[in-house]
Amino acid sequence: MNLRGFVLAVLSCRSSDSAVREYVFVACLVGVSFFFVGCATYNSHTPTPTPALVVSASSFNFNTVVVGQSATRTLHLTNSGNAPLQISSISLSNKQFAISGPSFPRTVLPALGLDYTLAFTPTTPGNASASVTITSNAPNSPAAVSLAGVAEKVVVALKVTPTSISFGNENLQSTVTQNVTLQNTGDVSITINGVTAAGSGFGYSGLSPGISLSPNQQVTFQVWFRPQTSGIASGTVSILSANLTSPEAVSLSGEGVSPTPPPPQAATQHTVHLTWDPSSSVVAGYRVYRSTTSGNFYSPLFSTPLNALTFDDSTVTSGDTYFYVVTAVDNNGVESLYSNQATADVPAS
Repeated sequence: MNLRGFVLAVLSCRSSDSAVREYVFVACLVGVSFFFVGCATYNSHTPTPTPALVVSASSFNFNTVVVGQSATRTLHLTNSGNAPLQISSISLSNKQFAISGPSFPRTVLPALGLDYTLAFTPTTPGNASASVTITSNAPNSPAAVSLAGVAEKVVVALKVTPTSISFGNENLQSTVTQNVTLQNTGDVSITINGVTAAGSGFGYSGLSPGISLSPNQQVTFQVWFRPQTSGIASGTVSILSANLTSPEAVSLSGEGVSPTPPPPQAATQHTVHLTWDPSSSVVAGYRVYRSTTSGNFYSPLFSTPLNALTFDDSTVTSGDTYFYVVTAVDNNGVESLYSNQATADVPAS
């Protein structure tokens, strides 16, 4: 068969986008005709930009938290895509949990992120859970983060050491002190609103109303006893706090006694020591005389002549003044005239 002619005509060309084109060809040959439809495709562009939301954790456990207190965790959101991430809303399913951070709607550019703070503030004891739902224009929207925690009942406790004090016997108008320690053994802070002391002779110092004790914190103050009257006394120091259902107290006791007078001092025994010169004559001895009046009324201190030149008079009285003379006595008992007078002032004590 001879080819007598060839006709090529483009009848149509349709395009759905820049990547796909469809061609319809008609070829005519002498003695033979056929219809051919062809479709050719090709890729000439980059993928469409898409945002991607990445959360720092899929779940958070706040463990145990005392009712009324708070625990926090940080939730980090990142745009790992190549188009702006539009965060339209973030919601929580349990009011015991809260979230704070940048407001929304919020745009996050590629490779950037945001931080939000999650808080667990329980209001009732027991287990608690919640879900954070993050709505955005990311393909994986909405994204969810689970939350869990355990709420523990509040314990308010103030430990007082010691709970009772005995001051024993104490002299009237004198003061004795003892230390008392307060320790917060509970879960929340305790404010001391007031302190009272009851009972005659008892009081306190070193603790001012308004002081606040954090958990495990302690403070020491003084309780004193100053008896005004003799006899047994009892009292109480009470610690008042709005955090406590009833005041804490320290019971006090003691006894006021009169001071014991000091034992009387024994009178000091004074002695007057006398000495004289020997007589120029032969003598049998000497006789000593004493008076409380100067110049007369002398009385002998002994009858038998003393064969010595000294004498100690230990019969004197404190605070008195004495006057002394000496005579010489020969072998016949003849006594000389009085010597010159000596004076002795005895101290009063």
